[in-house]
Amino acid sequence: MAKPVAKNNPQRGNILLMKRLGVVTFLVAALLGSNLVFSSEKVFKVIDGDTFILDGNKQAVRLFGVDAPELANCYGHESYLHLSELLKSKRVQLREPVVDKFRRIVALVYVDGKSINESMIRDGFATYRSEPGSEQQVMKAANEYIRTNKIGIYSEKCVDEKPPDPKCVIKGNHDLDRDEFLYLTPKCPYYSQVTIRRFQGDRWFCSESEAKAAGFKISPACAIGIAH
Repeated sequence: MAKPVAKNNPQRGNILLMKRLGVVTFLVAALLGSNLVFSSEKVFKVIDGDTFILDGNKQAVRLFGVDAPELANCYGHESYLHLSELLKSKRVQLREPVVDKFRRIVALVYVDGKSINESMIRDGFATYRSEPGSEQQVMKAANEYIRTNKIGIYSEKCVDEKPPDPKCVIKGNHDLDRDEFLYLTPKCPYYSQVTIRRFQGDRWFCSESEAKAAGFKISPACAIGIAH
């Protein structure tokens, strides 16, 4: 079993990446800097809207800077189908790859020169996940475009400004930065600033006990508001 990649040891991460991709020229590319480019690899299987498996070595690859809905969330299945359409049985080129804590390759992905990362966002099937990289501004602009125009995941199908049931006003929010599921009551500070984005796993609750039963805990902001 391969040893975990130490976060403070880029060389070990590079060696693991070379083995997984099976690219002999990796070490040469590594000497040239971080803008690594790999020859095309065939896609074996799409897992969801931001992850797929390479054919040759069955290595998992995640789209860098892209956060697609979980399959069970709003637009999750549509996102999966769209990435499948873009990638299934295609050959992809990986650029600027890194290894994440789950030992997946995270990279900018291209098919015939087209950015799949940007396409998934601009087509409305994923949101931009703030991460540094050469395509950061392009993906950020694509995300702003679909958010402003309420396309796909940002449409009324997946985003609620008001609760469908006026009696169920507790907001369940999936905090992506902390990966925590929190809820806010109307008395909480910042309550009005929280929008329910069901593509991220947000949802409405009719009571605090219902929210807790679903695995949500009260937001720290609410506790501060109550204390003062």
